[in-house]
Amino acid sequence: MQNVSTWRRTLFACLLLVPSLPVAAAGAAPALQQLARDFLAEHPAAQAARADLERALAEARAVGQPLYNPEIELDYEDATDITKTIGLSQTLDWAGKRRARDTASQDSIRAAKAALAATRQQMLGELLTELSSVVTNAEAARLARRRVQLLDEFLQLAEQRYAAGDVGQTDVDLAQLAVSEARMQAASITADAMASEARLATLVPTPTGGWPTLPPLPRDLAAFNAETLLQQHPGLRQAQAEAAAARASVDIARRDRRPDPTIGIRGGEEDDDTLLGVTVSIPLFVRNSFRAELDAANAEAMRAEQAYQHVLRRANGTLQAAAQRYRLTRVALAYWEKTGKTSLRDRIELLKRLWESGEISTTDYLVQLQQTLDTQASAVELQGTAWAAWIAWLTASGTTEHWLGL
Repeated sequence: MQNVSTWRRTLFACLLLVPSLPVAAAGAAPALQQLARDFLAEHPAAQAARADLERALAEARAVGQPLYNPEIELDYEDATDITKTIGLSQTLDWAGKRRARDTASQDSIRAAKAALAATRQQMLGELLTELSSVVTNAEAARLARRRVQLLDEFLQLAEQRYAAGDVGQTDVDLAQLAVSEARMQAASITADAMASEARLATLVPTPTGGWPTLPPLPRDLAAFNAETLLQQHPGLRQAQAEAAAARASVDIARRDRRPDPTIGIRGGEEDDDTLLGVTVSIPLFVRNSFRAELDAANAEAMRAEQAYQHVLRRANGTLQAAAQRYRLTRVALAYWEKTGKTSLRDRIELLKRLWESGEISTTDYLVQLQQTLDTQASAVELQGTAWAAWIAWLTASGTTEHWLGL
């Protein structure tokens, strides 16, 4: 295990390192930035993290004060002679316990600051997840209404052609069944959209102008240095600082095993004689050597260091997986945006003309129309998946606030 000074220098260097973030600021709309700021300011989780930071700052001020206060002693004795004395004693921090505690408190402050940043990161991820869900579900509901509209129009045409003798009753029945199914599906999707809005409203009040729009998803994920990103990740900075504080506690426990002397002076008079004395006392750590406290501190330092290594390994795996997932999803979404939208719009019109001209049957028209609309629904689902992958990347890389321009 490396010594405390080496550990602290390593941690300090990591905290000062400011990497070139691979995610450029997305130019988020001011409405989205304001929503995020309001969310961070009012949510109880952020307020609790800020209170924890204030506690760490107060504890740092406390340990920065002198460890021992002076003591005054008055003595009066009325016997054959009257004796009156006054004394003043002070215990000296001979072992440097105050300095060791101050070092540990500074590490605790860094841990609390990183915990606040990690809390903000987690909260913004939750906000973006719910906001993207609202956007995706709203688009799915719009598409479901479009499906109902198209099938309603088809049913009307089928009834008109049935009245003219061009199609049979079976075709009208198929159209009616398709409309009923579409209406049930639209009701379910609309309910999901309303539920997602309700979940978002529980996180942050609905803005006057409605929910803000999300920035466009990046076309690609730029190359990144995983080690540099992880050094700046708030969750890892918190684990790092907690490990450093645990190591500093070892030094505290080691210094607590060293006794601090108490020096006192007193003066007075006994009858007509003047009294003057000096006392020095040193506690003897015989019955309790405080060895158990040192062993416990060493074990806690080992636990904190291993916990940091565990968090680091998991964070690295999560970061790589999130990057790969977003790249794959974004490629599929880009292909759809380039070729799928236009071809599906043209296909719906083509199917209608083919059916009206009698080149395809009613059954074929309904099957192919449903397939076309299902493909559009899958594209909406893919867009939601891409947003989930992007938010996972932002969370794994610790760059959510940077991307939002906060």
